Amino acid sequence: MNNLLDMIWIELRKTIRSKVPILITIASTFMPLGIAFLILVSKNPEMSQKLGLISAKANLMAYYGTTWSTYSGFLGQIVAAGGFLFSIMITSWVFGREFADATMKDMLAVPVKRSSIVLAKFVVAAIWSVVLTMVISIVDLVMGAIIKLPGGSINVISQGSALVVITTCLTIPVVMPFAFFASVGRGYLLPIGIAVLTLMTTNLMAIIGWGEYFPWAVSFLYAQGKSSLTPISYWIVFLTGLAGMIATYLWWTYADQNR
Repeated sequence: MNNLLDMIWIELRKTIRSKVPILITIASTFMPLGIAFLILVSKNPEMSQKLGLISAKANLMAYYGTTWSTYSGFLGQIVAAGGFLFSIMITSWVFGREFADATMKDMLAVPVKRSSIVLAKFVVAAIWSVVLTMVISIVDLVMGAIIKLPGGSINVISQGSALVVITTCLTIPVVMPFAFFASVGRGYLLPIGIAVLTLMTTNLMAIIGWGEYFPWAVSFLYAQGKSSLTPISYWIVFLTGLAGMIATYLWWTYADQNR
């Protein structure tokens, strides 16, 4: 247990000292900022007329309503997509940096169980994703207050925040297999490439009606309020995360680390 706590502390220090967390955190704030801007444009027809494509997007937003409930709903859907990509970037960086920095052999040479090393990395990646969610939620509340959205009751705001949090919780497990891809690919490119393919497949599965059985589509469907999700969908998400952790551990334990 001490080894695990020590490794978590080491991984946290490596993360805090890097510029990557700051850059990803800043990038994640553009999700609530973007939605808030579209709602602001839709509430001001004069501003809307001066903008091109953005105006069309804002008009679509106005069609669904410019309330706290609409704002939170769109944010949940964007978190499902953007949060998925950000979480993959986090996981890929946490596991892939050992290869990019050429520290893999040094890390495996320390007298610590490889299970502790791998688990510590998963814990730090999960913590990082949760922190991002907290930042997004705070920016969400601040921007909603600034643009003075109507219908901002405690109940509505709580439901919107819960939507973002649960969407994130459904995203974190399905990102864990990308730690395996980052390890096999010995860097960041393979998991990012597979992430793009996964997003395309997710859209296809949702269109043909199999989204509730495709783990990477569950968070999207939940954010959209789809009633087709069943307990099996959530079990698939959990088992996908577990399979990703096991595959990553086996690779770190038995793969030939020749560089």
